[in-house]
Amino acid sequence: MSNFGDDEVARQKIEKAALLEKNAKEPVELVVFLRDRAGVYFHLEDGHTVRSDELLELVIDEQGLPPEAKEVFSLWFVSPILDIRLKGHHQPFQIIQQWDQLCALYTDAKNEEIRDAEPVLMLQRDVFYPKDQEVFVTNEQMLCLLYHEAKFNVVQGRYALYTEDYHRLAGLQALIHLGKYSTQTHVLADYRSNLTQFYPEHMYVKERFLFFARTKPHARDCEDLFMEAHKRVSEEYGDRDVEHALSILYRKYLEVCWTYPFYGAAFFSGRVQTPTGRFKKIILPSPDTEVWVAINTECVTVIDRTKSELLLSIPFSELSWEFRDPDFDGDNDPPPCLFLQFLINDKLEAVEGEATGSGEGVPGGAPLTKLLKVFSREAKLMDALIETCVNRKLYQRQRSPGIDVVDSGLFDSSRRNVMNKLERFCLSTYTKDGQVLDVK
Repeated sequence: MSNFGDDEVARQKIEKAALLEKNAKEPVELVVFLRDRAGVYFHLEDGHTVRSDELLELVIDEQGLPPEAKEVFSLWFVSPILDIRLKGHHQPFQIIQQWDQLCALYTDAKNEEIRDAEPVLMLQRDVFYPKDQEVFVTNEQMLCLLYHEAKFNVVQGRYALYTEDYHRLAGLQALIHLGKYSTQTHVLADYRSNLTQFYPEHMYVKERFLFFARTKPHARDCEDLFMEAHKRVSEEYGDRDVEHALSILYRKYLEVCWTYPFYGAAFFSGRVQTPTGRFKKIILPSPDTEVWVAINTECVTVIDRTKSELLLSIPFSELSWEFRDPDFDGDNDPPPCLFLQFLINDKLEAVEGEATGSGEGVPGGAPLTKLLKVFSREAKLMDALIETCVNRKLYQRQRSPGIDVVDSGLFDSSRRNVMNKLERFCLSTYTKDGQVLDVK
């Protein structure tokens, strides 16, 4: 005699399978968005099983882009809490069915946040496309797409730039979208109302101290500098028709962004421990700094999310890394951690043996390494991306043995271009041979 409950569960499974089979035979309507807010609409008979690379080809054909666009762009699922690049064999319909589980696995978002953060399918720059090849892109449509994506990252505060570069980019953007500066048509109030579309928030929101807005002494308002930047760029291109110079202006905007190490990166959210004073440390644990971890084909960059400030950029030739997923201890669920170990410019002059706890002295002039812990639910994704980027570089070096592409994990590079503000981190210090010198 069968159990009624088991029969009911079996019946529900059969009904669900039948519904999925029925839906799988129906056409699917989907939209692939572009960073200029346009959408490419498709009505696909095989939408449930279409692969990402197949859909990418359809978008490129529909937009009339040249064949090389397949190397420059890829499809992403983008949401306020998680971005995922789709591999060629991924099926977007299947990924979207698992989206809630992916967000629960790779973010700290609550159920309501996951429910409200609907992802969109987006055509974006492929994180594996090398920056040194992008400089040869000449197609205006491709430059336009790259420009809009870079502009999005600037305005969203993901790209931490020098102040003068924010104004330079705002001036170029104004020339593209508002036309040449004119005293009759462009007034200060217009620039003030447009700040959110041209600048990241930290550039125009004044600091507040209790009930009062605090401005730096002799600081000028952002809208004044914005108007000046627009006027200056308009004079620079005064002899050109803007409509016929768009590809030049897109490239000029990108040229500024290309100078930064994080350009073209995939961005992951995380946090790092921040040092505190000696006495505060006795009472309170070290505070955390919310950061972006930006990873591209060249390096790993850490950016302060709150201040939009570049803290650290490590080329792969200076980097060794490790992913760790701590065990669940029953009381809480500690986030995974990505360890980043890197060479620093300083060298040891002389260190006594007791400092290392080894009883042996450390030779003078020995190179030092620092260890940074990045806590993030996305640490596993970061680890996989770094490994893929490094493996690709190793493969390139094997194909071109005369070019030193990367020596990840082997601290033997003579190049020392680690950009850093190390005082902003809690770091452990090691010798090249692995002796611990200091733990903060």
